[in-house]
Amino acid sequence: MNGLSADQAQDHWSLVWKRLVQGDHASAVTGPSLNTSHNPSLPHMASPVTGQVPLHLESLLDFSVRCFMATSADSLQADLRQVLLQIGKRLNSPRQTLFLCPQDVEAMHVCVLAEESLGNPSQQEVEALFAERTHWCHLLEAGVQTITADGDEAGQLICRTLQAELALLVPVYTSQGPAGCLLLAVDAATRLPSDSERLLLSSVAQLCYLVADRISVLGSLRERERLLQRTEHLAGIGSWHNDLVNDRITFSRESARIFGLRADAADIHAQGFLALVHAQDRERVKQTLAQSTERAAGFDMRYRICTPSGDVRLIHGLGDVVTDAAGSVIARFGSVQDITESHDRDRRLQQAAQVFEATTEGLVIVDTQGRIEAVNPAFSCITGYRADDVIGRRLQDVGQRVSDRTLLRSVVRHCLRHGCWRGEVVNRRANGEMYPQWLSVTCLRDAQGKVSQFIALFADMSPIRRSEQQLDFLAHHDALTGLPNRSLLLSRLQSAIDSADSKRRRVAVLTIDLDHFKHINDSLGHPAGDRLLQACARRLRERLRESDTVARQGGDEFVVILENVVNREQVEQVADIILGLFQRAFDVGAGRELYIGASFGITLFPDHGRDATQLLSNADVAMYHAKRQGRNHYQFYTNDLTQAANDRLELGSQLRHALQHDDELALWFQPQVDSYTGVMVGAEALLRWEHPQEGLIMPGRFIPVAEDNGLMPELDHWVLTHACRQLAIWQSNGAEPFVLAVNITQPTFIAGGLVNRVQSLLSQYRIDPTWLELEITEGALLEPTPQVLATIDGLKALGITLAVDDFGTGYSSLAYLQRFRLDRLKIDRRFVSSVDEEEEGRVITSTIIRMARGLGLDVVAEGVETDGQLAYLRQHGCEICQGFYFSRPLPEGEFSHRLMRR
Repeated sequence: MNGLSADQAQDHWSLVWKRLVQGDHASAVTGPSLNTSHNPSLPHMASPVTGQVPLHLESLLDFSVRCFMATSADSLQADLRQVLLQIGKRLNSPRQTLFLCPQDVEAMHVCVLAEESLGNPSQQEVEALFAERTHWCHLLEAGVQTITADGDEAGQLICRTLQAELALLVPVYTSQGPAGCLLLAVDAATRLPSDSERLLLSSVAQLCYLVADRISVLGSLRERERLLQRTEHLAGIGSWHNDLVNDRITFSRESARIFGLRADAADIHAQGFLALVHAQDRERVKQTLAQSTERAAGFDMRYRICTPSGDVRLIHGLGDVVTDAAGSVIARFGSVQDITESHDRDRRLQQAAQVFEATTEGLVIVDTQGRIEAVNPAFSCITGYRADDVIGRRLQDVGQRVSDRTLLRSVVRHCLRHGCWRGEVVNRRANGEMYPQWLSVTCLRDAQGKVSQFIALFADMSPIRRSEQQLDFLAHHDALTGLPNRSLLLSRLQSAIDSADSKRRRVAVLTIDLDHFKHINDSLGHPAGDRLLQACARRLRERLRESDTVARQGGDEFVVILENVVNREQVEQVADIILGLFQRAFDVGAGRELYIGASFGITLFPDHGRDATQLLSNADVAMYHAKRQGRNHYQFYTNDLTQAANDRLELGSQLRHALQHDDELALWFQPQVDSYTGVMVGAEALLRWEHPQEGLIMPGRFIPVAEDNGLMPELDHWVLTHACRQLAIWQSNGAEPFVLAVNITQPTFIAGGLVNRVQSLLSQYRIDPTWLELEITEGALLEPTPQVLATIDGLKALGITLAVDDFGTGYSSLAYLQRFRLDRLKIDRRFVSSVDEEEEGRVITSTIIRMARGLGLDVVAEGVETDGQLAYLRQHGCEICQGFYFSRPLPEGEFSHRLMRR
């Protein structure tokens, strides 16, 4: 059917229906015989409408044909359902289903259930039966047959779906094999159709198939015709067909458009076609067509036409012939294309190439209407405009600014008076770049003295100006990235502030600092760092708006200015976009890619400042806060951040004062108890600061300040000294032996000198070393340097207990547990607090306990707060616990009283 039009397909299917109704099934649709005895051949039987069919089925086929006469794609399902209902009514079948698979339509099928109601299978169940057709389609090979519910698996599946004891299966065949079937639900009391009735049912099923296939094929043909019309329109190429027998030329819609004809006048005679051909080309066209007919060969020619509206067009025509069995040409077909514009363009390009090819200066020919007629290659080299882009356009519309149009009119008037004009102007290249040119304009006159054209000759003076511009650029831009430098940044920011103030808008300032950039310079070298900065600048500039400013302040710090900001959410969206830019790897050369994070602070005008300096300063404060919060994210500025920065500065000074005086810092103690007996077996020394003005300050506030100010070694020394002094007091007062745990930070542990300091304190206060335990973090043990190994060996030689604090939260490794002589592991409170609710926390906690016991280490669980946590730790063999469940940290007096009453 692929070669037929929609009208031809309609005629074909009408003939097929006629043959089918007349009983000529072999001509309509061929397939295996439809007898019930599985015999592959069936003797010829009379038409099912000749009287041999029982009376109550006599009009079934006629009803079906009438029903399908007006069937469309939209009504196909409904019409098939009507036919199925008539079959069920005549044969007393409660349920009828039809499956059809048209052969020429990919991935298309028809599943029809006559009526979906209570007690009947649903359409979904019927669709499911069709989906499982591979399990039962082999039944179609046996022809019309009765299927029982107690038969094979395929029969059971069909009967179960139809909810019937028996089912009558009527196959549908094509020349290519089975194409569907009709399924009728029956029961034991139902009289099964005779051979002639089954033949009639088969004919009806075949008719249903033909209808569905017809709808599919006609729809496909119409769609192909629409696709061809769209394709011709897009390509600008029309098609035509010339029936020589009936002297009829049919144009496609695109061909009619090219010839200037209405769509309803696309059928013309040969004389009508020749009348459209230009008079000077008509005879040549007639001869070409005659030779094509005489030689039974195709043709390729160019000719002009005159459209009904008077337009003259140049046509490129291709054609071929159709011959009959005797070899005579009976038709022609081909394509036409309007090549008027391309022909004119070729002519102009040839003219420009011949006249201007050797000229190194730009040349432009303009007509009296100001339209560009030709340009030379040098014009394109200088301006960046291709000839095709400017020819036919008005000169003032090509690269001219509004202010230049006044100058252009002045130049034209001067040329009309004096014949020429010379001077320096500023013009615009195709890429938007402004450049200076030395321009000479001359007007040409025809034989009558009238101006016919203007010739403009110009030279590019930008090389002369480029050095001056480069010096100015370097004064205001970063040499490495090409971004605005701080000087230009401040200028643009102040301009943005002034504009926003007058428009009552906001301006956002984002200060971006690359995380750990120094590591890249130190490890890969400064060239790699420079390439990374260039890549970051390029990625930021390409992603943000043209109206946004991206500047480099210096080092690894960038600044982004966002103008016309409406609300904070808009800035957050841009900030998230910038964060996303750093999720992809950067190419730093030599085939190496790396990832780097960025932390940035954000300020808004006028919320966080009213001048450029204040906005940048506050953005820096917010950026450094983002770094302290873990890096690789952004932080909006708040007044609290400035206060916090001032507080940290002031607090650092006050902490130095506290270390030099012995009346502000104090040790508190949290008991460690035997998890089975509840007896206190030790304690952890915790530092507190009794500030003269603010009262008690917790470590979470002043420890970060100490780290920023390099005071941690001094704090460690203070805590260790006072812990040893207190141990000496308890020992002298007769306290029972127990262990006091003191935290030693990583810088103090790896710096050296710890062994000598501990030995000096043990001697000074004459305390039993077994009462002292030093807690160190995992980070201090990761690098087994000689200094670390010597420190551990020295402490162990003194009899000091060593514990790993917060085990599992850092770079937990079995290697250092095996390498170093440790005594205890302290399970971090985050794991302990999760054993009540999270399986993951229980697994991690029990694993740490088993591992420690296997290595001969004691285990201390921190942060025990509930009965459930304590019970779980006891169950898995954790001997020592610490947490609010037993006691909060106590001042020295309360703890000493509890210790002595133990």
